[in-house]
Amino acid sequence: MELIDRYLQAVKFSLPISQRDDIIKELRDSILSQIEEKEAALGRPLTKDEQVELLKKLGSPMQLASRYGKQQHLIGATMFPIYWKALKAALGLAFLVQAAASIAMAAAGKPFTASLGALLHYPSVALSVFGWVTVVFAAMDFFGAKIQLSDRWDPRKLPPLVKSDPRKSRFELIARLVIQIIFGVWWLAGLHYQYLIFGRGITLLKFGPVWHTIYPVFVVIVLVDVMFTAAMIARPHWTQGRHVALLVMSALGLIVLYFLINAPELFVASDPSSAESQSLVKTINYALHMGLLIAAIVNVVNIVKEAIRLIGWSFGRSHQAKVGS
Repeated sequence: MELIDRYLQAVKFSLPISQRDDIIKELRDSILSQIEEKEAALGRPLTKDEQVELLKKLGSPMQLASRYGKQQHLIGATMFPIYWKALKAALGLAFLVQAAASIAMAAAGKPFTASLGALLHYPSVALSVFGWVTVVFAAMDFFGAKIQLSDRWDPRKLPPLVKSDPRKSRFELIARLVIQIIFGVWWLAGLHYQYLIFGRGITLLKFGPVWHTIYPVFVVIVLVDVMFTAAMIARPHWTQGRHVALLVMSALGLIVLYFLINAPELFVASDPSSAESQSLVKTINYALHMGLLIAAIVNVVNIVKEAIRLIGWSFGRSHQAKVGS
């Protein structure tokens, strides 16, 4: 009964954490009981199409979950799940806009504090978004403008089963997203203001010309990395998303490694007249070139491994689709 499990998983995702286990157990017993009755009447197991029709009668996962929600004073229980999803989407979009502004300022050469300031402005933006979305949905609920969810939703398109708790993984992804943005802003700003990266070491060495040559690639890497994490937050059941992200990031990393490995000098001495500084920088460049060669080999292995995994997953999905049809 994989289709039933996928349906219950989607319902569980929209239920309150404190009640979802008990509710899902009750729903599972009810659905299985209905299936047993139909199979006893027909004298055979239900086909997949018949299971689909049964789930359609129960309603979409969001509709079914709304029946178990607490009564809301401002927004009714039927409207509240839709409001909650719209609010989270709006807040997430607002955060990404502020994050993009912060990264763009760092990429344009603004100081780190000024670039990070755009991201720190998010709480006031979030408060405004929360207010407007709440007012709109409260007005829709008050005036009876109910959103009619389509009865044509297709249970066959439910997300696949996942082993991990999507709520937990989503929290981890949000924390990862914040870290990625702060690190990305720091790195892009640091390539312009190198004391942010080297600290007191700026008196001994600084970046060679190659780092500024591939600066646009770093901007793309930061943006792509943030976009992939944001996509996985929005779609916690996108199980292959992590593999796609690793494949793309490894490919972009390989481009960076190509330029760095072929650069004669990764770092240069801050004081060219100092023989001691020149010797130290030469040693560092040699050691880093060796490390970058190893990193390139690891990246190639990761690219091949993830490509094979994604190809195998695509063939598996195609085979399942043929079997299901």
